[in-house]
Amino acid sequence: MFAILGNALYWLGCIVAALLVGLGIWVWILREHHGDVVTVVILTALAIAFWLIGRACRYILAGTKRL
Repeated sequence: MFAILGNALYWLGCIVAALLVGLGIWVWILREHHGDVVTVVILTALAIAFWLIGRACRYILAGTKRL
Protein backbone atom coordinates (compact mmCIF):
# COMPACT_ATOMS: atom_id res chain seq x y z
CA MET A 1 0.00 0.00 0.00
CA PHE A 2 2.77 2.45 0.91
CA ALA A 3 4.71 1.50 -2.21
CA ILE A 4 1.81 2.61 -4.41
CA LEU A 5 1.50 5.88 -2.49
CA GLY A 6 5.24 6.48 -2.76
CA ASN A 7 5.22 5.93 -6.51
CA ALA A 8 2.13 8.11 -6.95
CA LEU A 9 3.72 10.96 -5.01
CA TYR A 10 6.90 10.58 -7.07
CA TRP A 11 4.99 10.86 -10.33
CA LEU A 12 2.98 13.78 -9.00
CA GLY A 13 6.25 15.52 -8.13
CA CYS A 14 7.58 14.80 -11.63
CA ILE A 15 4.45 16.23 -13.25
CA VAL A 16 4.56 19.40 -11.14
CA ALA A 17 8.29 19.77 -11.87
CA ALA A 18 7.71 19.38 -15.61
CA LEU A 19 4.95 21.98 -15.51
CA LEU A 20 7.20 24.42 -13.66
CA VAL A 21 10.03 23.91 -16.15
CA GLY A 22 7.56 24.38 -19.00
CA LEU A 23 6.31 27.57 -17.40
CA GLY A 24 9.89 28.81 -17.06
CA ILE A 25 10.55 28.12 -20.74
CA TRP A 26 7.30 29.83 -21.66
CA VAL A 27 8.25 32.92 -19.62
CA TRP A 28 11.67 32.99 -21.29
CA ILE A 29 10.20 32.69 -24.82
CA LEU A 30 7.34 35.11 -24.12
CA ARG A 31 9.87 37.80 -23.26
CA GLU A 32 11.77 37.05 -26.49
CA HIS A 33 14.74 35.46 -24.71
CA HIS A 34 15.07 38.48 -22.45
CA GLY A 35 12.77 37.14 -19.77
CA ASP A 36 13.26 37.82 -16.13
CA VAL A 37 16.19 35.55 -15.29
CA VAL A 38 15.30 35.55 -11.61
CA THR A 39 11.84 34.19 -12.39
CA VAL A 40 13.28 31.43 -14.56
CA VAL A 41 15.82 30.49 -11.87
CA ILE A 42 13.14 30.45 -9.16
CA LEU A 43 10.85 28.26 -11.27
CA THR A 44 13.72 25.89 -12.01
CA ALA A 45 14.66 25.71 -8.33
CA LEU A 46 11.04 24.95 -7.42
CA ALA A 47 10.93 22.25 -10.09
CA ILE A 48 14.05 20.63 -8.65
CA ALA A 49 12.59 20.85 -5.14
CA PHE A 50 9.33 19.16 -6.19
CA TRP A 51 11.24 16.45 -8.02
CA LEU A 52 13.49 15.79 -5.01
CA ILE A 53 10.51 15.69 -2.64
CA GLY A 54 8.88 13.14 -4.94
CA ARG A 55 12.08 11.08 -5.00
CA ALA A 56 12.26 11.19 -1.21
CA CYS A 57 8.63 10.06 -0.90
CA ARG A 58 9.26 7.15 -3.25
CA TYR A 59 12.44 6.21 -1.41
CA ILE A 60 10.83 6.34 2.02
CA LEU A 61 7.39 4.89 1.23
CA ALA A 62 8.16 2.43 -1.55
CA GLY A 63 11.39 1.24 0.00
CA THR A 64 13.42 1.41 -3.20
CA LYS A 65 17.10 0.99 -2.53
CA ARG A 66 18.41 3.18 -5.35
CA LEU A 67 18.45 6.94 -5.38
